[in-house]
Amino acid sequence: MVHNLTYSTSIFESLGVLSSFNIAETIWKKYEKFAIPKINESTVILRGSVYYFKDLTPSQAAREANSIGSLIPVLAKLRSVIEPIRENQFIEFKNAALDFFDAVDFLYSNLQDIADIHGSYELSKSVLAADWDKAEDEHWNNY
Repeated sequence: MVHNLTYSTSIFESLGVLSSFNIAETIWKKYEKFAIPKINESTVILRGSVYYFKDLTPSQAAREANSIGSLIPVLAKLRSVIEPIRENQFIEFKNAALDFFDAVDFLYSNLQDIADIHGSYELSKSVLAADWDKAEDEHWNNY
C-alpha cells in the first residue's frame, strides 16, 4: 500500500459487513463480534493511509477517487439506515459504522482536493489571460 494505494479494498470489506447488518436478536451477538472489529480495522487502515497522500500525484489521486466514487452513494444509503438507530444494544456498532463513514468521506474529499490541485489555476486562467493583455502591462513583455 506504500506506493500503490487502493482504498477500495478496505471499503469493500466493510461495505459487505455493513450491508449485511440485521437487527434480529438471534444472530446479533455473533454478527456484532465479527462486524465491529472488521469495521474498526478498515477505519484504521483508511485513516492511516492519509499519511501517503503526500506521495500521490494529482492523476493518481483522481484514479483513487474515481475507484471509490461509485461507492459513496451506497455508503450514504447505509448511513441513512444506521444513523437513526437509538437502541442501546446497537450503539457500539453504530459508532463504529459512523466512524467508518466519516473516514471514507474524509479520504474521498482529500483525494478530490489532490486531484483538483490545478483546478483553481484552470478556473483563473481565462481571467489572468484577459488581464495580461492590457496595454498597461506591455512592459512585462520585455522581461
